[in-house]
Amino acid sequence: MDEPLKKEVLRKINYGLYVITARSGDDWSAGTVNWLSQCSFAPPLVMIGVKQDSGLYAVLRKNGRAVVHILEAGQKDLAADFFRPTKVEGDRLNGHPFQLDGQGLPILTEIPWFFTVESRDWVERGDHSVLVAEVVGVGKNRDGELPLLMRDTGWSYGG
Repeated sequence: MDEPLKKEVLRKINYGLYVITARSGDDWSAGTVNWLSQCSFAPPLVMIGVKQDSGLYAVLRKNGRAVVHILEAGQKDLAADFFRPTKVEGDRLNGHPFQLDGQGLPILTEIPWFFTVESRDWVERGDHSVLVAEVVGVGKNRDGELPLLMRDTGWSYGG
């Protein structure tokens, strides 16, 4: 396969940007992801590509519950803050305010939209595993404009 052409073509797939937060006891993790899509109406399921050597993967495998935050256009810098290891200081996660939901999961309050998921299945292939998760709750911190898309950031991930 022509590697440069493969990257060019696969990078044309459209993706949003999301911050996923998870917690299992004293283990916290948060990370920016972009390989996410709804894959069922009933029950409402999403599939999420999670890098296998990440802290997020480790915590999700322990607890199986997470909050998916849908970033708003203009929140590129916030997305970048979750490319680094997770740091919890008081009511801040990687420098951003959060509050805990009824299950003890962190909800980032600066991001307009979010939903809670529970793991239903894992597909273990390649360097990312696919988490198939059921949407068990939805929420909104505030009204927002359009979601942040990978193509709007100038970044690329894939190929």
